Amino acid sequence: MKTFLNISVAAVAILGLAACATKSNVKADGTMDNPVFPEPYSLTFNNDRGTFPTADELDKMRPGLTKDDIYKILGRPHYDEGMFGVREWDYLFHFYTPGVPADPDNTSGVDGITTCQYKVIYDKNKFARSFYWNPVFPKDAVCPPPVPKAEKVIIREVVQPPVRIRQ
Repeated sequence: MKTFLNISVAAVAILGLAACATKSNVKADGTMDNPVFPEPYSLTFNNDRGTFPTADELDKMRPGLTKDDIYKILGRPHYDEGMFGVREWDYLFHFYTPGVPADPDNTSGVDGITTCQYKVIYDKNKFARSFYWNPVFPKDAVCPPPVPKAEKVIIREVVQPPVRIRQ
């Protein structure tokens, strides 16, 4: 009888964890009305720091990707998303943006960094369907910030005629 009770308690705990796996109200088609983001610096992975994605990685994100595809592109989600029935992944991304002061909530104290949260929502068949951004610092940041355009560099080569050497 005691073993049955222990198993029952464990089963209820697992079901409770599964219910907490989705923090937002995700619809079957992989959309939501109001995304809920975790506390920015309550990361479970990457030592509470987040990562710096490249523009190429973000360009690859599109509806229809599987969890494996997104894992290969962005890596594991940065927050503890739960164990069962997970339909949303959250990331904390940083972008180099000159002129931005240091984020007082980030312990790095580095200037020139914009911080944003990124959420991937999966449909009932576990395909990515929706993507959401949440500015962390500065609060009014555009996420992701625009990539600065590289200045054109014109290289001119001066070609001189070969020098004849008398023999």
